[in-house]
Amino acid sequence: MKRIKTKVQGVRYREHETRKHGLQPDKYFTIRYRVDGKEKEEGLGWASEGWTVARAADTIAELKRNARTGEGVTTLSGKRKAAVAAEQAEIDRIKIEHESSEIEAKEAVHLSVIFNEYYIIYTSEHKKQRTIESEKHLFKNWISPVIGNKPLKDISSFDCERIKKAMRIEGKSDRTIEYALAVLRQIFTYARKFKKYAGSNPLDDVVKLKYDNRKQRFLTASERDLLMETLKQRNIQLYHIAMVSLHSGLRAGEIFALTWADIDIENGLLLLKDTKNSETRYAFMTDELKRELSSMTPGKPSELLFKNKDGDKIKSISSTWDRIINDLGFNDHIIDRRQRFTFHSLRHSFASNCVESGVDLYKVQLLLGHKTSRMTMRYSHMRADSLRAAVLQMERGQQTAEVIPMIGRAG
Repeated sequence: MKRIKTKVQGVRYREHETRKHGLQPDKYFTIRYRVDGKEKEEGLGWASEGWTVARAADTIAELKRNARTGEGVTTLSGKRKAAVAAEQAEIDRIKIEHESSEIEAKEAVHLSVIFNEYYIIYTSEHKKQRTIESEKHLFKNWISPVIGNKPLKDISSFDCERIKKAMRIEGKSDRTIEYALAVLRQIFTYARKFKKYAGSNPLDDVVKLKYDNRKQRFLTASERDLLMETLKQRNIQLYHIAMVSLHSGLRAGEIFALTWADIDIENGLLLLKDTKNSETRYAFMTDELKRELSSMTPGKPSELLFKNKDGDKIKSISSTWDRIINDLGFNDHIIDRRQRFTFHSLRHSFASNCVESGVDLYKVQLLLGHKTSRMTMRYSHMRADSLRAAVLQMERGQQTAEVIPMIGRAG
């Protein structure tokens, strides 16, 4: 299509064959100019888009001025790229401002709202109900009173120290305090993961408490006999549950989940499905446990081995257990929680007895279903008198050792 020159040098246009702009044919403007000694021609746009001879002339003048001063773009394509870049930069700026405003709005939400309306709902899909209830208790009683009405962005490491101090004043153990702080740490981790908080975790600057949480209490032979005889007389089902833990090292939850299909008395096996570590494993019965389970009336394969009064799965150890332990005086005058006797102490006694019988720690680890040996060490320390006997044995060995003199050969 023929280009028509204008009175301005370098500005030309062509007319559209049919399209009109007002009474005249629509015109498409182009400019011709030199860049680095080379002639260049580029299109501008239609008159219907606002282009005129004067505007085209201004564009040429701007490009020539930029080339002369060395500032700015020197080609129309460069000018367009710069305009696109500037537009994108503005879009990005607006987006960042919008996101920042959203984050500020989210971070203005109080910790209690994040916990109750988001965190606890999310974790309920991944944690056991007992754990969820424990976290709710810790939040309600220790975290919320101190910082529940604070936005996440205003919570500092000093606030975390205030929680520690309040719990210490009330006599809470270091283990319980650390558990509460762990819950708070998880709330911040959740908030960052789901874009409800963009700051740092204040718990990163809080020194973790060091505590020895290893259980020290286990049954002596006389205590074992007394406890089991009392349980047998007062609650036969609780007696059988205790027998399973004492003679196979099972956790309470693992015992409650057992069905008759999981029991192989002939081979002395207990099949544990979906355990605390989300694994399936076998536990092994002692002959004494096999005799006790054989005395029970078997149910259908899918029927639970032990049931509550409604015939459903047991959720926790009967309060009868606590009454019996109190009546026997096992925890009289004991303040240190590591020394208090609980149902879990039966599992601990099983592990301790294994170790004292010469079973190596790796095998004890497998029997208990621990993933690491570190957990096994909490339950498999030796009795003090056993260690003392080892030292005395070493001492006697030194005292009786004979020194054999070197006898030289005859010359």
